Order: sequence, then C-alpha cells, then structure tokens
Amino acid sequence: MRSFPLTVFVAALAIGAPAMAQDEAALPGDEAPAIALTGYTAFERGDGILSLSLGVAIPLGFYNPGEAVFEAANSTPGFAFSLSYAGFLNEKWALAGDLAGSFIGTVSDDRLFIAPLALRFIRAFPIGQFVIMPTAGAGMAISAVGDYKHVDFLFKAGSSFLWKASPDMSYGLNVFGNVIPQIMSDYPENSRVGFFLETTLSVSYHL
Repeated sequence: MRSFPLTVFVAALAIGAPAMAQDEAALPGDEAPAIALTGYTAFERGDGILSLSLGVAIPLGFYNPGEAVFEAANSTPGFAFSLSYAGFLNEKWALAGDLAGSFIGTVSDDRLFIAPLALRFIRAFPIGQFVIMPTAGAGMAISAVGDYKHVDFLFKAGSSFLWKASPDMSYGLNVFGNVIPQIMSDYPENSRVGFFLETTLSVSYHL
C-alpha cells in the first residue's frame, strides 16, 4: 500500500507527458516555421488555361525591304478576337496555341482579314492574385482582301496580365505585337513586312 501513491504519480506522469507534448506542438509559434517553409505555387504541371479574347487590332506600318524605308499604315484599327489554350509544362513555363482573327479597314474601303495562328512559349510570374505572363512564338498568318489570299510567316511577342478572380476564372489584359513578312516572289518590289498591335481583354477558365 505504501507504493500506491508512487504508482499513481508515475502513471499520471506517463499519461501527462504525451498530452503536454501535443499542447506544445499546437502552439502558434511552433506552426509558423512549417507554414513559412511551404511555398505557394500558382500553377503546376498539367494545368491549363482556356481564354477567349476580344479587342482591337492596330496596324503600325510596313517596312519596304526593297527601298529600306518604313511606310505608314494604309489601314485603320479594327476588331480582333482569339481563342487560345495554354498548357503548363511546370509551375513556370507553358506552351500556348492561338486561333485568332482581325478585321481591319483599308483606305480603299476594302476589308482586310488577318488570321494569325501561333504557337507560343509563356513564362509565368505569379504575384499574389495577379500573374504576369510574357510570351513569344511563331506561326503563320492567313491574309485576305477580296478574292486575294496569302499565307505568310508570323512572329508574335507580348505579354498577358491576369487577375485571378476565383480558383476557376481569371480576367486579363493582353498586349501582343505581330510581325508578318509578306514576300512576293513574283513581284519582289511588292514585298513588305507588316507590324500590327493587338490589345484585347480576356476571360480565362482554369482547367
């Protein structure tokens, strides 16, 4: 019977030690380092962004390689639209494809249609709920004025600025420059390099 108090004390100590350890582990001060070591990742491999964009296409002018001069645009700003999908290769890099089109008025009252189709690389820079996404790529541009049609090389570069309104949706501003060298093998004197600016607003769905 003399050892009963000692037995109770030892049992209480054995039960209380784990409870104290759990209480100490739950202290806010102990959780902070674990949270601080956890990095926030906006994107990961396999993520996708489907975007629909509407805005304006602005002709900036044409370079005449034959005379080595820059000529003013002979057309007026028009309507631009695009449907694009970006698939992330990792948390920083994505590969995007564009199906786009622009309707631009000319000084002769004709309607110039340009369909810039591009494959682009994107580098994502997340800043809180915002993402800056500079991009560059290449593809082809299908041009049509009346019955005349031509397919040319396209170089595209610019950036998108996204605001992530929810986990599934973002709104964005896109500013892209299109460079289209139109080489006329039959009439070299008519060859030109066109420069166009696209400024659009987009709604994007995160897949």
